[in-house]
Amino acid sequence: MKQEILYDECPLCVQGQVSLDTSTGRYGCDRCGLTLQERSRLGIFRKGQFGVVSLGQGQYSLVDPVLKSLSLKPERLEIVLGNMYPDDALAQIAAGNLEVIRPVRTVLAQILLEQLHETCYFQVQGLREAHGQPLTGASSYRPAGPVPRDGLEWQKQGNLFGTTKHLVLPSNTFTFIRLDRKLAAVQAFTDGVALQRKGEDYATYFVGCYPHEAALVAAFVLGKLPALRGESS
Repeated sequence: MKQEILYDECPLCVQGQVSLDTSTGRYGCDRCGLTLQERSRLGIFRKGQFGVVSLGQGQYSLVDPVLKSLSLKPERLEIVLGNMYPDDALAQIAAGNLEVIRPVRTVLAQILLEQLHETCYFQVQGLREAHGQPLTGASSYRPAGPVPRDGLEWQKQGNLFGTTKHLVLPSNTFTFIRLDRKLAAVQAFTDGVALQRKGEDYATYFVGCYPHEAALVAAFVLGKLPALRGESS
């Protein structure tokens, strides 16, 4: 028997509840129109994995290409959905309107909040950190193809958080990238995001996310730093 409520709080709008429609067998939010259903992955049906049928209103040009292949457990899907923003919202974030970003209420985000005393704006799961070729050209939150793999030096793996003052990747050792004037560039890719700090002959890459998640990270950095916004596309 299917559970009646998938999410007490809709991860896409944080206003409604994602519950079962017994007439269709799908789960939906009556506030924003998010619709989910159980879905197979790689042609194999696995009970308890869900995909997106509809995101409701708004244009999601960075999300649409991955929706057909998206099939995740509810816990993982909740975080991926929480990082989905329509095109106009991403533009607002990149322009400095961080009030558009929805709150992150995961257990890991709460632990980070208690440790750093900084608000958590997003969480991107399962990224690999690497040092790679320096960034050149203008900053942008629009993905510019896949991350260039040549010469990448892998460092560690974990969840990436965006906080009031930092990008943080907790692992056996913590990676802290301070959101300050020493950041020279940021670029989103279809599978990751890279940041360049002044005085460093390499860029720091975070690899293994969806295009819309990379765009959110880069838009957040642009939104925090007016100097980079002046160069963004």
